[in-house]
Amino acid sequence: MRANTWVQGASLVFLAWLLIELPAVSVGIVVAADAVAADKITGVLSVHDVLTIPGRPARIEARLVGKSLLRRAGLGGERLELLVGGKTVATAMTGGDGRAFFEYAPPRRGNHVMTVRLADNKRVTSPEATATLAVWERRRPILLVEAAALVERAAGPKIPLLPVPLDFGGFGRRGPAPDAAEELTRLTKFFYNVIYLSWSDSGTLVRFGERGGLPEWLGKHKFPAGLRMSVDPGREALAAKIEDMKAGGWTNFRIGIGRTKAFAEVLVEHRIGVIIMPASEEDEELPRKAQVAKNWKEVRKKL
Repeated sequence: MRANTWVQGASLVFLAWLLIELPAVSVGIVVAADAVAADKITGVLSVHDVLTIPGRPARIEARLVGKSLLRRAGLGGERLELLVGGKTVATAMTGGDGRAFFEYAPPRRGNHVMTVRLADNKRVTSPEATATLAVWERRRPILLVEAAALVERAAGPKIPLLPVPLDFGGFGRRGPAPDAAEELTRLTKFFYNVIYLSWSDSGTLVRFGERGGLPEWLGKHKFPAGLRMSVDPGREALAAKIEDMKAGGWTNFRIGIGRTKAFAEVLVEHRIGVIIMPASEEDEELPRKAQVAKNWKEVRKKL
């Protein structure tokens, strides 16, 4: 009888201890889990638009870097997945510089959304990165559009004639030029493939894996899908890019639409038609073969 009483007493003491200590144990578990989560490296994925033809393997480059205010070092040894149309089509491992390369042969023409993401990673966390896989037929004409021509004119100082970087995190917070998205949609629906050109100090103005860049701005304002391309400021960089594309078989540049004199000069020199929408009537004299339009509705009439 005394033994039973002792057992019951001990049980009550143990239960009382559990009630007191269990919250502390639970907090310890949560703190440990938070510590593990805090140990994860925060990374940033990026991927660039790629141009190819149906059935030809495309080489797609992605990069994973650590997110730091001081520097962005590549994160190596991480497995990445490439998705096209929501389906995984390839995997690759990042090297020491954080770069990974995929090969994929798209079977159908069109502008396809491709996504790069981390594959079941417990060490690094990063948002997905998206870009355009442009699968074009060479015979369809190309329309080259300078990004500055897509943005509404400033109420104050005019847009400069020199090809300066167009910051879509600041300057690009303004809305699109009237009718620009609608007119481009009409032109690309049946006639043209479009390349959106932006100028950059480093050639990497648009960080495609991050928010606030040209791709997000184009999507927000419902511009048609196309290839996004950035070049260093200056006529030489744009001329070299056009020559490289022509050497790769992309010779069917039909016309360009822009806002700067440098853009017009390069296209005229390469015997490509060009339509300029100047920032004001006081702008410098354009090349003789360049056409001038007041707005996007007038642009379509000149094509």
